[in-house]
Amino acid sequence: MNSLKKCLALFFVLCLTLMSAACAKTGESLKNDIAPFGAPEKGLYPGSSRFDSVGGADYEGGSFDIPAETEGEPLSETPDDRQFVRPAGLITAAAWNENWHYDFWKSLFVKGQTEEDDGKFVGFYEKDRWGFDSTRRVSVTVKQGETPVCGAIVTCTDDSGAERFTAKTGADGVAYLFPEISDGTIKVKSGSFVAETSFSSEISDVEIQLDGAEAKQNHIQMMLVIDVTGSMGDELTYLQTELADVINRVAVANGEARIDLALLFYRDDDDTEKFAYYDFVNVNTTEGLNKQLKNLRGQRADGGGDTPEAVDEALELAMSKAWGDDNSTKIIFHVLDAPPHSNSHNSQRNYEQRFEAAVRKAAGMGIRLCPILCSGADLLCEYLVRQEAIYTGGTFIFVTDDSGIGNAHLDPNIPDAVVEKLNDLMVRVVDGYHTGTFADPVPWASPEQEPAKSN
Repeated sequence: MNSLKKCLALFFVLCLTLMSAACAKTGESLKNDIAPFGAPEKGLYPGSSRFDSVGGADYEGGSFDIPAETEGEPLSETPDDRQFVRPAGLITAAAWNENWHYDFWKSLFVKGQTEEDDGKFVGFYEKDRWGFDSTRRVSVTVKQGETPVCGAIVTCTDDSGAERFTAKTGADGVAYLFPEISDGTIKVKSGSFVAETSFSSEISDVEIQLDGAEAKQNHIQMMLVIDVTGSMGDELTYLQTELADVINRVAVANGEARIDLALLFYRDDDDTEKFAYYDFVNVNTTEGLNKQLKNLRGQRADGGGDTPEAVDEALELAMSKAWGDDNSTKIIFHVLDAPPHSNSHNSQRNYEQRFEAAVRKAAGMGIRLCPILCSGADLLCEYLVRQEAIYTGGTFIFVTDDSGIGNAHLDPNIPDAVVEKLNDLMVRVVDGYHTGTFADPVPWASPEQEPAKSN
């Protein structure tokens, strides 16, 4: 009997040993099959077997959640055991600067012989411009000798001395004015140094020399203004990962610069939480970076209910924050898929005038508005965000269908636009505005961006 008990005991011990070994092997295989956080991998998209194998089986219309334990952790830390977190670099997008391609921009407002020949925005120009007329522009370059002057205040006045448009020069020394008059006076001020000149419709590009100028500050102020209504649900969690990666990379790449980041999330009139704002925080520090990453990841797509959203109020609110009247780089990435309400929705609210006023104020403050157009946007939304970009010297960014992420995206039909990885594109744009020199875009499917192959 004792011998039988000993045999049974040995048998159970052997079974447990074999089961433990099998579990360990399975766990090791799963661990080896999961890409480390932050390491983009080709084919990691919803619907692919690779996506399902790393935790995407619960994906429903973009509702893939980042685990709570990763919130507040710097993205620069990439331990191998961080599992089920989507890597950055999946969303594809393209960028277009209307001011660099101004003749093409003006062609969008030209009326042709037939409707087929009309520019795509003719209807807005003829009927409802929302107060914008960007078809008459004066480009002003301010220099001290051969050195571009950054942060100079450039104002256009008419013959009566009334101010018509104000902008600030970027790191390249250029400011774009849209005064909607054919002639007037341009005044430039940098610190105590001033100059002025006249312009006419025949002179649309002006260069002004200053005897001196305030030095450019090594300071970046960046704000993310994000629509978080329900229609953003197909892309928001992807965007959170991309934007978190951008924040981290900008902080790392500009270690000697002070980088302050603010976050503004918005929905619409009848939503319980219409706005959520997190003020500027220095993200050069681990504490500041973690704080804003946690705030970013804490948002979920909800509310809205109709196509227009509280865009005008969101931009008004953004302009009221502590940007500072300093000579720093100021950028807003405006992430959205719907336009503001029009006056026809409620004529007492002056939606259109408020939106235009916020854009003009951004130009005067030297804030570059860089809209990121997401899935589901219509022609009105495209028209308005491209106006906010050109008026402020910003960059128009649009997410594309190339990645297969999210619902269908509007194609602006822009010639020669290069499709990039959104996170790489945004880092390139920030660096360009801060230094005055923009690197060339890198196509998202180029060999430089393909994962290294092992032999």
